[in-house]
Amino acid sequence: MFEELTDKDIYDRAISAEKPAVVVFYKPGSEKNQEIFQLLSKFQLIYGDKVNFFSMNAEENSTPEDLGIFYFPTVLYFRETMELERHDYTPTEEEIDNAIRRLLRL
Repeated sequence: MFEELTDKDIYDRAISAEKPAVVVFYKPGSEKNQEIFQLLSKFQLIYGDKVNFFSMNAEENSTPEDLGIFYFPTVLYFRETMELERHDYTPTEEEIDNAIRRLLRL
């Protein structure tokens, strides 16, 4: 599992952080959580030194609703306070790689 964010720290640690961030918003008990985390773990091994990977429990925080997230799990990609990409479905490895490469301007 990735480092867990809360409403209090998501802005400083992910949205406006120096390093780009990938954040998975999830609800406990969803069958699709494991699939998303397994997919993203592969990319954490590749890009973890350049991109921060986080998760946020949508049942314990209001940020997902504030960001207009209503399907879980959803993955958001942030750089310099901007949301650059959103996957509110289970993305392919190619879609994840493209989104992360966009974060890194590759």
